[in-house]
Amino acid sequence: MRTIKFLLAILLSLAVVACGGGYGGSAGATNGYSISGTVSTGLAHPVFLSGVTINLTGASMATTTTAWDGNYSFTGLLNGSYTVTPSLSGVTFSPTSITITSLAANSTANNFVVTAIPSN
Repeated sequence: MRTIKFLLAILLSLAVVACGGGYGGSAGATNGYSISGTVSTGLAHPVFLSGVTINLTGASMATTTTAWDGNYSFTGLLNGSYTVTPSLSGVTFSPTSITITSLAANSTANNFVVTAIPSN
């Protein structure tokens, strides 16, 4: 009976290690890095723009759109060089793009300001 309990304890320990369980978080896994920012009018009381297409090129390629609060993000990115470019028909942005030359940590505050909005 002691042998069975001992074997069960070993198997349970191996299962916890294999699943990355235990105390202190994951077993060395990484979820990659992120690039994030906002799109706004840049005024003293900025208006944040939703629905702006944000393109990511470089070590990975992806596209997203800004949320209701003007925020965007790309997650799960590996170390490498990336360029982030906003686009919306008839709108000009400053800067026109942002390049991150060596993403080795999360990159925040990659913000764009609308410099020209078409008049109706």
